[in-house]
Amino acid sequence: MNQDDFLDELAELALGSRLKRISDQLSAQAAQVYQVFNMPLNPKWFPLLALLDKYEQVSVVDASKRLGLSQPALSQFCQELARAKLIKFIKDPEDKRRRLVSLTKKGRSTLSDVQPTWRAVRKAAEAMCTESGNQFYQSLINFERALERMSLVERTLSVHDKINQVGNIENDLEFLPFTPALAPHFESINKIWIEQMFRLEDIDKRVLADPQKYIIDNGGYVFFARHRQMGVVGTCALLRSDAGSFELTKMGVTPNCRGLKVGERLLQYVIEQALNIPASKLYLLTNSKCEAAIHLYEKNGFYHDDETMQRYGKNYERCNVAMRYKA
Repeated sequence: MNQDDFLDELAELALGSRLKRISDQLSAQAAQVYQVFNMPLNPKWFPLLALLDKYEQVSVVDASKRLGLSQPALSQFCQELARAKLIKFIKDPEDKRRRLVSLTKKGRSTLSDVQPTWRAVRKAAEAMCTESGNQFYQSLINFERALERMSLVERTLSVHDKINQVGNIENDLEFLPFTPALAPHFESINKIWIEQMFRLEDIDKRVLADPQKYIIDNGGYVFFARHRQMGVVGTCALLRSDAGSFELTKMGVTPNCRGLKVGERLLQYVIEQALNIPASKLYLLTNSKCEAAIHLYEKNGFYHDDETMQRYGKNYERCNVAMRYKA
């Protein structure tokens, strides 16, 4: 990956462009696989052929619904496969006006020959989807369902209206040190995201209930992000672990401000405070499910570190990712 990749800087704003680029790369590499294994097929035919292999006979209308393709696009694939003598059209015995699509004898023989390669491709893709400890394919399914629940247009309008209501949220933020009066925000903000994604562990309960005792009195720090109209919208702590080392922990943002760069501004502020202490080592512990947060940490100077995992990872049951700040 190009270290100067501008799409990294654009982040989620270039999500469509990044998905298109990945799709193009996968399509080109799939074509190479077919060439290497002398598969007499066009990779773009794969979904329809796999469907026919499983269901034997389907109508064009039914196939287009199952594959999420337009009927014209699917009809074009059918014509190409028919010319290659891999499929045939037959009349529906229950409705003579409707045509069904089925594999020919040549088509079945061809699919039988390519099955071992398809299985190998599937295993390779599965490994790639879990390579970084996450479940990329399941996340992709969840993302697609999220689009079905609310389109990007609807989401953009909602966030745009929110931004207009509160002004330029990044410019309206101020950062505050810990005071006993702010302690309830530390607990309430962090409880929301932890309980949404995991469960509150005993260490969470202790620290959230009494940050004065478990963080401040042990030489640590707690910071808050406050918006001039919306009040306290984020919090983050620096927990002193040993001689000059600090764990960046318990960073959370209120649900109504997620996606508005509050987390990034808060993270950058806390990193700056850590460097001013100065912290000899700054690290964090998280879970691979927190993909957006991990991306944010990577973007702002943290890298994955096995030594940190071995030394501090046992502190939380949910921890399977450890990162260290590259000063």
